[in-house]
Amino acid sequence: MVELLRPFIVTAVHSGKEDLADMEPAIKNLFTSSNLSKDPNRLNVFMFVLDPHGRVVHEFHGLPGGERSAGPGRSDHQAEIRKARAKLELPQVGAQRVAGALKGLPDLEARDSAVPAGVRLFIRQDEPGNTVFSTVPVVELVAMKPDEWQPLAFDRRESEIAADGLKSWLVWLYPAAIRAADEQKRFQKFDGTLKLSPAGSDGNFRYALLRGRIRLAKSDDTESAFEGELQAVLTYPSDTAGVHSLRGIVEGTYLYRTRGTSRELLRVAIESRPE
Repeated sequence: MVELLRPFIVTAVHSGKEDLADMEPAIKNLFTSSNLSKDPNRLNVFMFVLDPHGRVVHEFHGLPGGERSAGPGRSDHQAEIRKARAKLELPQVGAQRVAGALKGLPDLEARDSAVPAGVRLFIRQDEPGNTVFSTVPVVELVAMKPDEWQPLAFDRRESEIAADGLKSWLVWLYPAAIRAADEQKRFQKFDGTLKLSPAGSDGNFRYALLRGRIRLAKSDDTESAFEGELQAVLTYPSDTAGVHSLRGIVEGTYLYRTRGTSRELLRVAIESRPE
């Protein structure tokens, strides 16, 4: 293995194939030589902490667990990271904040444009009793070109927006802890019509509401799908129609279709970035 400059974490995921053909050779070697591979209660996500020379110093199950989602094949990530830092003789540190925000939260760089650079999504399974529930959301960034904001431009009259126009956001509406084979096939069909309605103004901005039902599918009724409600508030400068900011939520159900159908409740926050 190539010598490394610093410790790092490797995440291994496989789709359940017996021959592990979906794993990269180096990752497959890590997994097959680990104790995790021998755990009868393992799921399909595994974490390995390597030292600067590429040697495994700590390993743990990759799906998050804690007081509300403990169970076989899961781990308390914060506790496991503390163990790894101790084995590497690194100081224990808490979360670092920069300008009021957690350091490391992914973001988009500002650009020379009147509209945002894109959106950031926080996706969380929203049913504590469910096996894929996690208190930690998955964060996704979607960069957008200026012309992609044009369908959401301000209009004094109510207008309609096809869900297909927001597909770069909507492809991320799935729970984190699903099988890799299901996650890798993105939604192909984006149905629904959202209404964009003016909602008043103040001394600085004009406002609009975006609301509507959406239905997402991968192909037919044998594959996973999503259905739910999208609601968002948009702001616009008083003198231009371009979007200044967006804040929204999506609430709905992911129809997880593997060996039958399970209904996974999702809650997603969407915000334009940067502000």
